[in-house]
Amino acid sequence: MIKLDSVNKYFGSHHVLKDVSLTVAPGEVVVIIGPSGSGKSTLLRCINYLEEIQKGRIAIEGRPIGLIEKNGKPTDMPQKDINAMRAQVGMVFQNFNLFPHKTVEENIIMALITIKKLKKQEALEEAHHLLKKVGLLDKAKAFPDNLSGGQKQRVAIARALAMKPKVMLFDEPTSALDPELVGEVLSVMKELAGEGMTMVVVTHEMGFAREVAHRVVVMDDGKLIEEGSPAKIFFDPDNPRTRSFLKKVLEH
Repeated sequence: MIKLDSVNKYFGSHHVLKDVSLTVAPGEVVVIIGPSGSGKSTLLRCINYLEEIQKGRIAIEGRPIGLIEKNGKPTDMPQKDINAMRAQVGMVFQNFNLFPHKTVEENIIMALITIKKLKKQEALEEAHHLLKKVGLLDKAKAFPDNLSGGQKQRVAIARALAMKPKVMLFDEPTSALDPELVGEVLSVMKELAGEGMTMVVVTHEMGFAREVAHRVVVMDDGKLIEEGSPAKIFFDPDNPRTRSFLKKVLEH
């Protein structure tokens, strides 16, 4: 479903991603962990091509996104093609990114009407179906400012699902939430995983990683340093950097 080959990303002279290669199979849940500043969020943004890469190749379902070969040289693909690919990849950010002046249902139907060209009534029916799925149908007419952080994040998940993506990317979706609200978001994500959604999740929630991930990927200093099953990574990691990171994280 997703394939990264030797992806490199720079911010100026800062080398953020260093020859990262990763494959995600259809229906697989891959959780990316690692210390802050290791490149996890940047990697997600590159998969969706919200960040351009300088070297390497990213493909979704075998089709390249972003950099493509043209006359033997790496070239940026046309923006309309990037947008078409991006529509297949849902992304949930840590800070919700909801429009505060729109109601919950309006936040969800905007893309359905403007991009999918659905009629308003069809879009509303789809929005209500998704709000029911995330347990928020009763908040359809509410504005984001009247919701808790956990409710906002569940709306953000519903909005991403509205485009019927083939892949869902989650960038630390619970890091901005109060601890008692984390569970309601994770339960929605667990349900999605159970339905076979292909997911790549950057998170500090180690319990979620152990319970839901098919594979855990560890990043450090822009590199993918280790990957394996949750049992392997959490109980028998090979890399000393993985061991020291988990020791610090699991002690808290």
